[in-house]
Amino acid sequence: MRRTIAAAKQSKSDITLVAEFQQEARHSLLPKATGTPPLALVQRLKSLCVYRCSAFSCPTTPPSQPTERHLTYPNQPATVARMEPYLQWLGIQLMELGGTAMSLLLLLLVLAASPLQQARAVGGGRPRVPAILVFGDSIVDTGNNNAVLTLTKSNFRPYGKDLNGGVPTGRFSNGRIPTDFVASRLGLKDLVPAYLGTDLSDDDLCTGVSFASGGTGYDPLTSTLVEELNMFAEYKERLAGVVGDEAAAAGIVAESLFLVCAGSDDIANNYYLAPVRPLQYDISAYVDFLVEQACDFMRQLYQQGARRIAVLGMPPVGCVPSQRTLAGGLARDCDPARNHAAQLYNSRLKEEVVLLQKELACQRIGYVDIYDVLQDMITNPCKYGFEVSTRGCCGTGDLEVSLLCNQLTAPTCPDDRKYVFWDSFHPTEKAYEIIVDYLFPRYIENLL
Repeated sequence: MRRTIAAAKQSKSDITLVAEFQQEARHSLLPKATGTPPLALVQRLKSLCVYRCSAFSCPTTPPSQPTERHLTYPNQPATVARMEPYLQWLGIQLMELGGTAMSLLLLLLVLAASPLQQARAVGGGRPRVPAILVFGDSIVDTGNNNAVLTLTKSNFRPYGKDLNGGVPTGRFSNGRIPTDFVASRLGLKDLVPAYLGTDLSDDDLCTGVSFASGGTGYDPLTSTLVEELNMFAEYKERLAGVVGDEAAAAGIVAESLFLVCAGSDDIANNYYLAPVRPLQYDISAYVDFLVEQACDFMRQLYQQGARRIAVLGMPPVGCVPSQRTLAGGLARDCDPARNHAAQLYNSRLKEEVVLLQKELACQRIGYVDIYDVLQDMITNPCKYGFEVSTRGCCGTGDLEVSLLCNQLTAPTCPDDRKYVFWDSFHPTEKAYEIIVDYLFPRYIENLL
């Protein structure tokens, strides 16, 4: 693909903007900076400067190694530029603005080589994708429900006791949750912020956010994913404002990893607790309904620009502590009916994802099986360094979740690292880390 951007006229305001950019860039490289290169700054140059890459092919995918390009511009000497894949991926080859061309190029090279950027990625590598965008339920809600009128909240102690100095963030666990570990493995950042958070930075928007909301499901009877799609549409507008234009924002979205996690609340609450759905569907028909809703949601993501989508299957719902208490009898065994529903859903979703790949001509839509690894952790806790897998750490561990897991509840367990579950529905940080370590090379890698 070759392209040429026509030259634009230099103005005094352009020089002022470049000076402001350089000042902001220098500030961003201070030790207190949270991430580099600051994507908002780099992309902003696209609206300030002229660039062209007609002398060579512009790659549509990032090269595996930094490359050298000999670029010749009208009335400019030949320049040899060592461009990092991260910047080249975003389509920035060389920035040019009158007499400031060389200083801008050097600035970009400093950003690309910054140790802070290397520290952001695991093992000192480059981020695998520009951003992670998350949709779903409480498993991946990083704090959106803090700003939502709902009883499904976790922005109070003891939630978050092992994260952020013990200040609750709205994550439904004692610490980090799956999306945080995935973002870290991708080399993006250690924590994925909630889109409805009050302190989102431009860099947060450029490197990814979570739209997930606790209690959400595919079934319209729950808090629906439609609300998250509306947030995503708004996000794209904000992103375009940050990076300078809609095309640049669309490029980030297209290369980002989308993570979708929902369905457990539909089975546990809508079907087995609420009286409506069992009157309308048997479990097989209800599972088909959920799979259809899940595929429709992925189609909508695709229509809005998503090209890398990881959709998680259901965990063994019948083995989480609350479901053992509600349906496992006096012995609190796993409930086979709920587990069967989850397995049925997973098998059908996996089949439909393959068909969806063909329908959308998009091979980077993948099913992620979380059932087996969590089931093994529950069945063989000692194998993973756990001692307790049938109760949560919070309170009695039988039913405490959300508002029931609070400072007035019976004390939490003395060592949550010995527990698979934090409350009666959500795993601990340690369990999540083990799960992501298992899933990432088997499923996520295939989408990158």
